[in-house]
Amino acid sequence: MKKRIIIVGSGFAGYTTAVQLAKATKSRYDISVIDKKPEFVFTPSLVWFPFGKKKIENSSFDTRPIYEKLGVTFIESIVYGFDLEDQLIYTPDRDIEYDYLVIATGSTPKFASIKGLYPNIHTWSVFSGFEHAQITKKAWKEYLKKPGPLVVGTSQWGGYSYVAYEFLFNALYQLHKADLLDNVPIHFITSEPFLGHFGIGGLGEDSDKAMELFKSFNIKVHLNAEIHEVKSTEIILKGGTVLPSSFTMIIPPFNGIDAVKTTRKFGNENGLIRVTDQFYHPNHPNVFVAGGAISVIQKADSKVGIAMPCTHSFSEMTAKAIAQNITAEIEGGIHVASTTEELYSFIRKDLQYLGNIMFREYSNVTEALNFIAKGSQDKWANHSLKDYIESAYSENFMNIKY
Repeated sequence: MKKRIIIVGSGFAGYTTAVQLAKATKSRYDISVIDKKPEFVFTPSLVWFPFGKKKIENSSFDTRPIYEKLGVTFIESIVYGFDLEDQLIYTPDRDIEYDYLVIATGSTPKFASIKGLYPNIHTWSVFSGFEHAQITKKAWKEYLKKPGPLVVGTSQWGGYSYVAYEFLFNALYQLHKADLLDNVPIHFITSEPFLGHFGIGGLGEDSDKAMELFKSFNIKVHLNAEIHEVKSTEIILKGGTVLPSSFTMIIPPFNGIDAVKTTRKFGNENGLIRVTDQFYHPNHPNVFVAGGAISVIQKADSKVGIAMPCTHSFSEMTAKAIAQNITAEIEGGIHVASTTEELYSFIRKDLQYLGNIMFREYSNVTEALNFIAKGSQDKWANHSLKDYIESAYSENFMNIKY
């Protein structure tokens, strides 16, 4: 009987794991992917969606034809729990057995951790798929009709601080086009100890370049900031500082999925899962974890909590390692392992690319805005989404270039 491998999640990590396993094993295993939706959403595109720079059709694709071609079964369902001893996955329709389980669910925004932060009421969001991004797009259009103070940033323990930078520069570009940039007070809130820290300790000289760039745009920077409460027209920081705002976009903290939280002795208090250097659970060697669902040791060099950012290179690397390790476990072969520092190197790879776009030397403000707004989209999102689709039809394993 074929070994049954179940992958929960069909984002960067889950899709990559499925493609890699299917190509390596050529139908020798029974591989299934469970997700509540069949669409792969290229989440980096969501930050540009509110500004009209992306459309749903060129930021996502249906995974089912690809999975079918590769012999992978797609199960459209939610997962509400696991039995790690009896090797079961609980879904509303049935319990699903597995021989090997891969958790590739990423992490989910924890808006409720800060009073008033929940989006579409006092703040706007580019997380939770296209739903939030579409609402934010409408709110941005209304804001341009009646502009006022703009507040963008990352909350304490926000794990994707680089998204705040990308959103900010796209917003600046739109304000510049509308001849509003000089008339709008702008605040950037971050739990980072310095600009460009990104939760990984920074990228060399980028901090000084970033500060100069922010000064050129007259942006008021609030470092080591901790948000106490978000209201409809203001943000209150810990310590009492009040920032007026007509439009607010804050990156929230992130947790693992509820199904992990409700499964005894599976994840930590945030629903993230500790793994060995070969990406399996310490107590369950047939359970692997990829991408943003992994609990990684944080860099302890900040006054306020900063979560490690999970980038797509990190997700892909862990997924490829898991595909190889599962194959090696069943058939024999070489296992691969990674240290925590090696994991950070993959994250730095993505963020170094982004830092080069945002914090390079510019001759003037207009050049900076034009390059940042165009460069990160054309050279990152379009290329990568195309590669993800084509990888399933290539003879070689996915080898995405950046």
